[in-house]
Formats: sequence, structure tokens, C-alpha cells
Amino acid sequence: MSALLTLDAVTGGYGDTNILQEVSMHVDAEEIVVIVGPNGAGKSTAMKAVFGLLNVRGGSIVFDGDNITKWAPNRIVQRGICYVPQVDNIFREMSIQENLEMGAFLKTGDLSAAYDCVYELFPDLKERRKTLAGSLSGGQRQMVAMGRALMLDPKLLLLDEPTAGLSPRYMEQIFQICRDVRSTGVAILLVEQHAKQALAFADRGYVLASGQNRHDGTGADLLADREVAEMFLGG
Repeated sequence: MSALLTLDAVTGGYGDTNILQEVSMHVDAEEIVVIVGPNGAGKSTAMKAVFGLLNVRGGSIVFDGDNITKWAPNRIVQRGICYVPQVDNIFREMSIQENLEMGAFLKTGDLSAAYDCVYELFPDLKERRKTLAGSLSGGQRQMVAMGRALMLDPKLLLLDEPTAGLSPRYMEQIFQICRDVRSTGVAILLVEQHAKQALAFADRGYVLASGQNRHDGTGADLLADREVAEMFLGG
């Protein structure tokens, strides 16, 4: 079975500076893959490369059979990838329902089925759908951001630090939601600062350092690797 997403020796960055140095990784259909590593490792940069937000100067990015290396983000969204950035990922002055409606900007006609799917994943949001998103807790705002991305029925969801700043309770809730999203047939690639917790729930993981691949394997294998633990997971 061919991978849903493949990065092959991707080199690129911002301006004239390369952050990624021949990074390779893949995500299979209905799989959760996490990228971990120290600050400045290129984790978020790799995700932005997939979504067409930086200059890729070498290598290739293939999604579902199409080479999307030079595609613009709007075209990538239409192809089936949605991205949830770490910050500024909701419209604070809009209600939850209005945020979800904005997420469905490519759809026409009745959105009832899309709303139902999102609210089934996020029952807390359904109860407060008329509430302004800016008044929600950090965990609830993250749910709105994820729900809005899912309104377009993507094949792959990109999540950049989805648990940043959240309490342990909300962090575990977000991870469980990721499992629930995966069960609907959506693959997930996420960047996480809580490396141990993320590797414990992910199918596979990649460890980046200084913009390069350092380790990869199943989440369990990476957690059990002494070198990975000592160098990247705090011992």
C-alpha cells in the first residue's frame, strides 16, 4: 500500500535560509504520526512545507498520488489537506457555529451533515454553538479550530502543537479526539511539544533535530529507545 503523504529529502525554509535539510517522512491512510524534537528542530517548518507555506528548494512532497511540492495552500486544501496552526486559529469575534461555517468555505448547499459530523466529535461545542469563540477556554478553542478544519472532510489533518498551553485534562482530551478523528478515516500529522505523551498515543513518530531526521519508528519503539529518551525526551 502506498503512503498517503510522502516527504522525500525535502530541503527548504524561509527567505534564503534552509531550515529543513533533506527531511523524509511518510503518513499512511488513517494513521496518526507525530513529529517531535527540541526547539528549533524544524518540526513546524516541516508541516508548513507540506501546506505550501514556505520555499521548498529540494526534494518532493507527494500526497495521494499527486506531487504537491510547489502547490499553493488553497489548492492543497481543495486536494484534501487541512492545517490547524498553533496560534490565531479561530475567529474570536464569531460564534462557534460561524467559525465552523467559515471552515466550509469551499462547500455549497446544505451543511447539516458536516455540522453533525463535527458536533458528534465535539459534543461540548454543540451545546455552546452560539457562544463567541473568544470566550472559550484554550482547550475548547482548540476544538473549534480542529472542528473548522474537519468541515471540509479532509483526508489528512495537520495539527501544529494542538496541546500547547493546555491542562493535562484537556491535553488527554485532544489526544482522544485525534483518535476519534482517525476512526472516521482521517489521517493526522501533528507536531507536539509533549513528546512522551504524544509518542504514547501515536502510531509512529519522527524525531527531528537541526532540521534533519534523527530517529523514526513506532511510538512505542521511540519511547523505549534509550538514546532518544536521553537526548530528546528528558532522560
